[in-house]
Amino acid sequence: MSGLIFYMHDGPATFRFELAGNLSGDDARKLDQAWKTASSTIDGKTLAVDVTFLTAADERGRRLLEHFRQAGARFIANSASSRILVESITGQSYEPADAVVGPTFRAYFTAAASRVALAMVVVAATLLFPMEASAASLKQETLDAWNQYLQQANAQMLQRAKGTFLWAGESPDRLSRVRAGEVVVSPLSESPQAVPSGLIHHWIGAAFIPGARMEDVIAVVRDYDRDTEFYKPSVIDAKTLSRKAGEDRFSVVVFDQAMFMKRALNSEYQSRFAEVDPRKWYSVAETRRVQELGSSGEPVPDRETSGYIWRVCTISRYQERDGGVYIETETMALSRTIPALLHFVVDPIVRRVSHASLETSLEQTRNATGTFVKSASAPSKGSFEKGPAISLNAFR
Repeated sequence: MSGLIFYMHDGPATFRFELAGNLSGDDARKLDQAWKTASSTIDGKTLAVDVTFLTAADERGRRLLEHFRQAGARFIANSASSRILVESITGQSYEPADAVVGPTFRAYFTAAASRVALAMVVVAATLLFPMEASAASLKQETLDAWNQYLQQANAQMLQRAKGTFLWAGESPDRLSRVRAGEVVVSPLSESPQAVPSGLIHHWIGAAFIPGARMEDVIAVVRDYDRDTEFYKPSVIDAKTLSRKAGEDRFSVVVFDQAMFMKRALNSEYQSRFAEVDPRKWYSVAETRRVQELGSSGEPVPDRETSGYIWRVCTISRYQERDGGVYIETETMALSRTIPALLHFVVDPIVRRVSHASLETSLEQTRNATGTFVKSASAPSKGSFEKGPAISLNAFR
């Protein structure tokens, strides 16, 4: 699981980074890439870097902070440990910068991960522009395009069940990389894809869980009541609403209390599982309700919603082979459009953050399954409620 969560905020005179967790290794590299991508958009603005919630920084992380300092950043450090860190970087006594930083809009994007069914979507479809401008309503023509897209995706899944099951299996090189432990992530076709008055974001990721069995993975992904443990810190509430042999209903709230996000998502899902054979399963999870929440947790009226998420659907595949289980997740989201003038800024960041978020989510699922397998208190093999497999015609 990634040790760093970071946000970017944009405002009329200030561009702000907010960092939390451990700034080290590959996380520092990803933050540096995000900084390079966004740097062309902040010319003339005050650069602020809030390190209040940083818990550690290795040599690479410290070099990045020094790079920020050389670029003229003003550091915000509202904790004793973060002030010590800033002073060690600047070589001077810390001086509060809040008063000179100026206001910013709400979070520009977050690299925090969440449940595998939500990981990429919540981030990539946030659309990376200020949401205060106007509310967004879902039009029927947009919903029709979304439903048609899902029909095509489900049809393609049925074809996979009869042929090459895994996306990773379509390429020997890709399969080898996944088998070796790499989490491989990619957009599918043109993503985002424009539809009438909306965008469809479609990404896919694959990972391998060595030593796992099919029942281990299915037990973890269907244990919704433990999502706050498996996918912290982004999932702050999750619960099973109902469960049958091949169909679940569950709810999940994605929100980051530590970083004071202005909006969260409270979503209700229906998830259906199909057994192709004992070593091949797949599932389709689709939102039945998506409700935005305000900063104090209250529902946002429909007329005031931002439209950064209207619908979500994921298709996940599981195959036991090669001494473990391959897991793949296709994540699709329907969102409002991005203003044309912002595409050249937004698109690269959407792609970068989508990749990082889906990658982290698959890592979290792999870690959760590994813990499940090793835990002495884990239920015995086969104790999850498998029930009879449902027909492949269920998704037609």
